[in-house]
Parts: sequence; C-alpha cells; structure tokens
Amino acid sequence: MTPTQCLDYLFNLQNSGIKLGLENTTRLLEGLGDPQHKIPAIHIAGTKGKGSTAAFVESILRAAGYRTGLYTSPHIRHFSERIQVNREPIPENAMVNGILHIKETAERIGVPVTFFEFGTALAFQYFVEQKVDWNVIEVGMGGRLDSTNTCQGEVCIVTSISRDHESSLGSELPGIAFEKASIIKDTCTVVTGVDQPEVFLVIEDRAREFDCRLLQLDRDFKVNLRTHQPGKMVFDFESPTGSIQGLTSPLLGRYQAHNAAMAIAACQALDSKGVKLTPEIIRRGIATAQWAGRLEVVNESPLTLLDCAHNLDSLQKLMEAMKELYPSRKLRIVLGIMQDKPYRECIEIIARFAHHITLTRPRQDRSLNPADLAGETFSIGPLEIIEDVPQALIANQKQCGPDELICVTGSIFTVAEAREYIERTCLK
Repeated sequence: MTPTQCLDYLFNLQNSGIKLGLENTTRLLEGLGDPQHKIPAIHIAGTKGKGSTAAFVESILRAAGYRTGLYTSPHIRHFSERIQVNREPIPENAMVNGILHIKETAERIGVPVTFFEFGTALAFQYFVEQKVDWNVIEVGMGGRLDSTNTCQGEVCIVTSISRDHESSLGSELPGIAFEKASIIKDTCTVVTGVDQPEVFLVIEDRAREFDCRLLQLDRDFKVNLRTHQPGKMVFDFESPTGSIQGLTSPLLGRYQAHNAAMAIAACQALDSKGVKLTPEIIRRGIATAQWAGRLEVVNESPLTLLDCAHNLDSLQKLMEAMKELYPSRKLRIVLGIMQDKPYRECIEIIARFAHHITLTRPRQDRSLNPADLAGETFSIGPLEIIEDVPQALIANQKQCGPDELICVTGSIFTVAEAREYIERTCLK
C-alpha cells in the first residue's frame, strides 16, 4: 500500500463512528505485545486544557533530557501531528509500516477497530520502537472508556470539568467527572485544576479509592500571573518544593498559566521515579512549549488569530482573554461550529464581546449549516453568513479596520481550513 492508500484506509475507519469501550483496544494491544505497558506514562484528561497541558509536560521532560512520546488528538493539518517523538511527527515510512502491521494484526486476531483505537495502538507501538523514556498521553474523549485508558499513568492529570460531548458523557458535572477521573489507577499521583466542590469530590473519592496522592491547584500548588500581554505571559509557580519566579510562556491566556502549573506539579511528582528537575529545566520547558491554534497570531496586518475553542466554557475564556490582551480592539469573529454543540448559546456568549460575527462552515459532516440560522437575530443583530471558511476570512480581512482584530474559532476543523489557506497564500 502507498502512503496515500494507508491514510485512506485509516480515515475510512471513521465511517464506523466512535465506539467507547476498551475490549477491542485491549485485544488489539495484546496482539501487538502490549506496548502501552512498556513505557511509563503521564495520562491527561479534562474537558479543556488537556492538549496544552500535555504540551507543557512534554516540553519540561524533553528539557530535562528525556526522550518523549506525545500522543494528542485531533490534528490540525496532518495525521502525523498526533504521534510525535521529541516533538517530531511520525515519519511517513514509520507510519505506513505501523499501519500495515496493525492492520494485519487486527485481521489475524479478528478484532474490529475504530479510527481512534487504531491511532492509539499506532502511537503506543511507535513509541516502543523509538525507545522513548516517557509517554505523554492525552485522552480522546471522556476517560473511562477511552482507548488510551489501557495504559497506566504514573501521574494522571484531570485539567478541568465542564459540559461537552453530552450525548456520550451526559450533562451532569459529577457524572462527567466520574468518566474523566476513571483514568486514575493504583497508587499514581493525581494532579487537578478542578475547583467546583461537587466535582472535586468525585476526583478526591477516586484518588482515595486507589490510594493515590492528590494535588489540587490553589491548594497544594499555586500560580501567580504577573504579566499578560501579546507575545508573552509571565507567572510565578509555588509548591512545597519551593517557588520559581518569572516563568515565561509563549502560550497566552490566564488558563494557560493554570495548565502550565499543572504540568509543573505533575513533572515534579515524578521525582519518586527518578526524574530530577531544576528550576532552570522547568523554566526552559515552559518557555519552549508549543501548541498550535491557541490564541495563535497568524497575521499581523490585519491582526488575525486562530483558536480551537469549541464549547461554551472555552469560548467564554477565549473572549475574555482577547479583551484582556487587546483591550482597544474590536473583535471580528469568524465562527464555524459543530451542530452537536449548543451553538445558539455559544453565539450569545461571543455576541457579548464581539463587534461582528461571520458564521461559516468547515468541510465536516457534523458542522452547523449557517443557512439554518438565516434570518435569526441574536443580541448582536443578524449574523453575516459566508459558508466557505477561506472566503469568510478574506471578507473579514478586507473589512477589518486598524482598531479591530479577527479571530477564527469554533472548532479545530474551522481553524485547520483557515490555517491551510493562510499557509497557501503566505499571509503570515
């Protein structure tokens, strides 16, 4: 099979949909020799912030001299982004060989696998082949029945709990917390940024059940934001091991300081596993962390940002962050959102901050058709509708004044199409 045929085979597995459960993944991984058990892991769940937190964890461990395997999802441009060793995406030849091997194994043992289950197996297998020291594994959805939950985390991070994927995880926060906290297993260390009492109780009960040490942001470790401006965020970190002053992060938003703090606490907890970190290692790891599509400036004139916020809570925080970073700018929002999200509520949140909203539609089956909202009036007034994402961006760039900025958001698919257009036309 050619590389294109291999990827076509892989993406065609999406037609079978999402099937939560561990039985098929467990059987497949057993057929591959259980690669998920051969490398120690940091396992990360949460409604939002888990990708950024994974990026911070990986960067700190790499700064400490460890060889890292990073598995995240979804990707923005290329599937290979999901599986990285020392921040280098899996090469084409390794991806092809891995896909063929896993395909043959699945057929030999007679186990059907989904797209995400296949990708998870590919990541675990590749990391073993590459002899990495630490795996950093981001949950795909939920936690309890997610295929990544076949691994045992030395440290498990639950970043935050809010409503998302309600058809699969439910709408009650304690229930959602139970799903995500189920990555917690015997005697690991648990790190969390959850502060809602009824939600934290679920995580606390799970940690106690499995005899786990539990570290909570603002109780066991703290972060103090000192500077938050375009291009730079400076904060201090405090824990029982001491304080680290003046940490600098290229990732912006107050929530990113919280994500960085959870990553530092998680990496410090690996001390019992022989991971020795100095303040300078942590400083370098935070300063060099990268995570695309998060308050990312892709063009200076007109000022254009990309952000993958896709639910009520993340969109609220995105709007607040832009107003804090760019207080004198009016916001032009290009929004492409999925139809299974509470899109009317999302639009009203944006309308409280934005000057103009353009509703668009990425090339994805689950995307909201803007025509469904034609004629509806929100608090901001009627929405502009331009279905093609690049055309929506072009229209806003032409209209954007010097006192405005453009932000493309609503889903990773919308951001991906905007980024593809920007890279193709060399606007950056």
